Amino acid sequence: MLYFTQCSYTLKNVAILYPNFMPYIAFLFAFVISFVAVPSIRLLANNKGAVALPGKRHIHTKPTPKFGGIAIALGVLLISPFIFTIDKIIASYLASSAIMLILGIIDDVKGTGWKLKLTISIIATSIFIFGSGIWIKTLGNLFGTGEIYLGIWGIPFTYLAVFGIINAINLIDGLNGLACGVSAIAFITFAAFGYMDGNNTVFYLSLANMGATMGLFKYNYPDAKIFMGDSGSLFIGYSLSVLAILLTQGNRTIDPMVPVIVLGIPIFDTVRVMIFRSINKKHPFSADKTHLHYLMMRSGTPSISVVKTIWLLSCLMSFLAFLLHSYEGWFMLLVFTDVAIVMGIFIENLRALKTIKKQNTLNISS
Repeated sequence: MLYFTQCSYTLKNVAILYPNFMPYIAFLFAFVISFVAVPSIRLLANNKGAVALPGKRHIHTKPTPKFGGIAIALGVLLISPFIFTIDKIIASYLASSAIMLILGIIDDVKGTGWKLKLTISIIATSIFIFGSGIWIKTLGNLFGTGEIYLGIWGIPFTYLAVFGIINAINLIDGLNGLACGVSAIAFITFAAFGYMDGNNTVFYLSLANMGATMGLFKYNYPDAKIFMGDSGSLFIGYSLSVLAILLTQGNRTIDPMVPVIVLGIPIFDTVRVMIFRSINKKHPFSADKTHLHYLMMRSGTPSISVVKTIWLLSCLMSFLAFLLHSYEGWFMLLVFTDVAIVMGIFIENLRALKTIKKQNTLNISS
């Protein structure tokens, strides 16, 4: 308690004396809070039984505590009152993201079904929408026919978008450091766009989220001492979705397609997997090993190389977003579709390679 009191006093002095340094101080303090909290959170996870066991779809070989998301959330939630004036937007985000954290903690301990996750996500998103008065009201000039205004239909569309991004981050969290790295790249990209657009809320909040995520990263990669768990993937996914909305809605110059491109890798992989499951008459939220990172590993690529490759792809998508952000939404959609087609061909080649290797193994054994 004394430690946090001293930190609070220090931050208040910094805010008064050096206001221009506050976004970078936010990153640093969020990092430190997250990093320092992890050892205690590991003990808490072990005591509460929030431990990922080897086997089934998991590739790790020893029991590993979850709850890493608590460290990330602490970094963001504790630093926010000192870098923001708590207006209705920030208050709505803090309250709703805390709900997503609690949902993730419950899921890490005893598991929850997709229906409960969907219900709680709708409740949390409703708190943000009706508390802040912000939702997805426009899709920009997505088809070259002019601005697409959703009006009141933007509210259910916002629910869909938020749950989609949360699910995308949750599903990509399959290898050490993968979700942490992809999320950190997205956060720093959103921070850059927020700075370019003069959107200090997105700028500051993105840096705080990135700092907290990187605080966990040291413990999560390359040898995971703790997993972010659903407490992390739900909190991060929700934060990314809120930042995407704040970045593109209202009196903003950033097109709604920009966050889609930035998060292109997890979004593409999630949509592809759900289509694949539906074609094979499986539940779209059922667990399997058809994700990009699993397919790359099955083709013979080491897990560390898989993670680094997907990080690189995420960086390239962020770079693409910067190249295209001044264009109309329809052009960005066209380019993104072309990229998705190329990625689809790449994944089908991975599948073919996996089949060939399996056939060769059978031939050798026979």
